[in-house]
Amino acid sequence: MGYSWQPYEPLSLLGIQINPHKTEVYIKCPFCGGKRFAFNTVKGIGHCWSCQQTADSAKYYATEMNLSLYDARKEIEDRLGISNNYSNSNPAPLPPRIVCNTQKEEAKKAPDEVLDKTYRAFLAELTLSEKNRAMLLARGLSDEEIVALEYKTFPNRSNVDFFKLCKRLLMDGCILEGVPGFFKAKTGDWTFVQLTQGIVMPQRNYKDQIIGLQIRKDDDLRSYIEEIGDYEAKCAWFSSKNRTGGCGANALTHYACDFKYDAGTKKWLPVFEDGFVLTEGIMKGDIIHFFQRNLPVIAVPGVHALNNLKEELERLKALGVKTILHAYDMDYKTNPNVQKQLIKTKEIIEEVGLRYKLLEWETKITIENGKQEDLLKGLDDYLAYCSLGIVPKVIKK
Repeated sequence: MGYSWQPYEPLSLLGIQINPHKTEVYIKCPFCGGKRFAFNTVKGIGHCWSCQQTADSAKYYATEMNLSLYDARKEIEDRLGISNNYSNSNPAPLPPRIVCNTQKEEAKKAPDEVLDKTYRAFLAELTLSEKNRAMLLARGLSDEEIVALEYKTFPNRSNVDFFKLCKRLLMDGCILEGVPGFFKAKTGDWTFVQLTQGIVMPQRNYKDQIIGLQIRKDDDLRSYIEEIGDYEAKCAWFSSKNRTGGCGANALTHYACDFKYDAGTKKWLPVFEDGFVLTEGIMKGDIIHFFQRNLPVIAVPGVHALNNLKEELERLKALGVKTILHAYDMDYKTNPNVQKQLIKTKEIIEEVGLRYKLLEWETKITIENGKQEDLLKGLDDYLAYCSLGIVPKVIKK
């Protein structure tokens, strides 16, 4: 709804100073306290990329001040000196209401079969930079596994013609409409979104189909956002929301496991003995399964992205899975936000009727001079250290 104040004014009442000339700024989230609440100063609405909560300026103010929405709107108007006196019996004629439609003609998301064919063809067009290959090797993956996982480097317009690449995909019989990441330019030609360069990580479903792409941005290329005093998020979805012919990406559960063709159903199905490991992050899931082939893994995109977890757990239960081994990073012990999501995830698992087991491991290792450091917070780090002696290096920019 429209308010009688500028979108950023309630934030200034809370002591939050922002640049009103910037379309989007990052501020503290009123719900989880994180720094990734993206607030649009033109539309007056924001979204947290950590807890997925959305709020306009009034709701933001209400949450911060522990008020109802009605009381928050009234207090904002009072503090800004805005009068809402409608008692005038002869009001001036109202101006005509003009609505400007800025929405693009998004497409309906294509079926998984279409996504799989297009994304595999797209990945075949890309290469893996030596820098990204070295990064993956440093995480413990082998060259053979990197090839099998189809990890590539996201291209840059300076060395890849996006329009020509899309024409080649179309000539190969691929469909781009309704495939997140691709869209039609004003010229009518197909292209795809430009993102910070980094490793392209395929997101797989339970049938071993690639249904999405996520980019792990190169740390040295991530932009610094002054409003939050930190760098931009490490990962981004290959998405074309609000673009002609495109659509948004869905934060769905990723499968990192072996697959076997079932002649009866004529489908590829995940291979498992009793249960699955549950972690967060595509690459983390892939690395865990690489080091422990007997452990099939599902990975939520983030500890707050649990929207379709219940659906996937019910699917696994129907396939015969009995146990879920929960393996979020061990920082849940010191991070209340992660701990809250761990409890929520446990409740979902038990609601589905699966056995729940929390995996824990030793996170401290001895480095030079006998000093101990808390470096093995992720199960992927722990397995890489145990198998290859790989010690994570923490570099502060």
